[in-house]
Amino acid sequence: MSSEQSTDSTADGVPAAESEEALDFRSSMIMTQDWNLDVDSDELDDSPATVTDARQTFQNLVRSAIKYDTFKKGEADTVRRIIEHIELVSLKKSAEGFNRVNFSVGVLNCFFICWVLGAYPEHIWLLYLIEAVYFIPRKFYNMWRAKPLNQAFYYLDFCWFTNFFAMAYFAIIVISGIFGFNDDIQNGIREVIFKAALGVFCGVLVCANLALPFVACLFHDVNTMTGLFIHLMPPVVMYTFVWYNDRIVEAWPNLFNLSYLEDGLTYYGGTDSIASCSTAFYFTWWVIYVCFMLGGGGIDLPKKFKPDGSPANPRYDTVFHSTMRDGVCILIGKFFRGRSKADSLTLMETNMFDKIDFCLYMVFHMIASLSAIYISGYLCFKSIKFFRLMLGASIVLAVVRGANRYTYYTTKMYSRVLRKEFAEQLAQSGGGEAKEGYTRLT
Repeated sequence: MSSEQSTDSTADGVPAAESEEALDFRSSMIMTQDWNLDVDSDELDDSPATVTDARQTFQNLVRSAIKYDTFKKGEADTVRRIIEHIELVSLKKSAEGFNRVNFSVGVLNCFFICWVLGAYPEHIWLLYLIEAVYFIPRKFYNMWRAKPLNQAFYYLDFCWFTNFFAMAYFAIIVISGIFGFNDDIQNGIREVIFKAALGVFCGVLVCANLALPFVACLFHDVNTMTGLFIHLMPPVVMYTFVWYNDRIVEAWPNLFNLSYLEDGLTYYGGTDSIASCSTAFYFTWWVIYVCFMLGGGGIDLPKKFKPDGSPANPRYDTVFHSTMRDGVCILIGKFFRGRSKADSLTLMETNMFDKIDFCLYMVFHMIASLSAIYISGYLCFKSIKFFRLMLGASIVLAVVRGANRYTYYTTKMYSRVLRKEFAEQLAQSGGGEAKEGYTRLT
């Protein structure tokens, strides 16, 4: 890490505080470790005007180096190292699934889902169940093998919890229909489950699509597409149940009895309302997660140091720690804990968050989730136009985030990798520390 740090000292000989630029760089490096990418930044004015200009400039430099006697052995070794690192990055991306087959399948699958939703909305729930059987275990396999920390405990997060709940419900409905004892599942139980899912899917998950930056459309990447799938598909399924329930009952008369929708559901008021059932469902998860983190030792899993200061050699990560590293720790430290940015960054680098940080995180999670249930969920339930608007906005944001990432892959990634690898040489040749960004090849 080549963060800039002031060399000035205080009267007591203690190094002065890091500059804001250095703190921002530390923050960027921490937050991008989970992505295994450098943070994307705005285009700089001193970048090559066109691809043709950049290629021509590079070719001229190579010809110049070969023409004169400056192409010594050391320079040849440097060029060789550059080529090797570019090839390593390419191989790494290919190993992660960045290839034409995965990209093509990802694009075709998105088109297929859109086609089924438009032509056969009564079957979208079955498509969700079938694809979830593939996406979720595949994602878990990748999370289990994730480095440097195992991410298996991410499956305890609320969004995953709701998807497991939905998968189990649909699986029970299908199995019960096949073996002919579907009538044994009382309609009252079905209604309660439907109400709980409606508020959560139309509230929490819809808003999560808008708020979470990692919900993106990367056609080649199974991990990212699974994240998009678990956040976007449940609201799409609920959209069909709320606004196309007659077609669902007609197509699947032996599986679904949605008479309670015809009788009318109450969103607010009473313990049997949609809002109450969704709130009860949310707090069921909330209590389980708090018990795991505080009582089951989850908060200590990724910490790099034990209470006595010795190395802890962590193996597992959690969504709480990942979210805190994405910058939430800085906000909590600034507005609620009185921490400096440098102290917050140290916590982000070591995962040494305390129970107060976790409690504040869970309070904010609760406030945001309940607000989504009571506002977004209600509006989606009452207005098909609002529901379509939220789904459309979610899709647009996912596509834009994916486009930003692909832009990074094709225009900036290799430059960042090389700058990081040759930071020392760049600093020496330039008479100062190498900085992030683009420069002309002149």
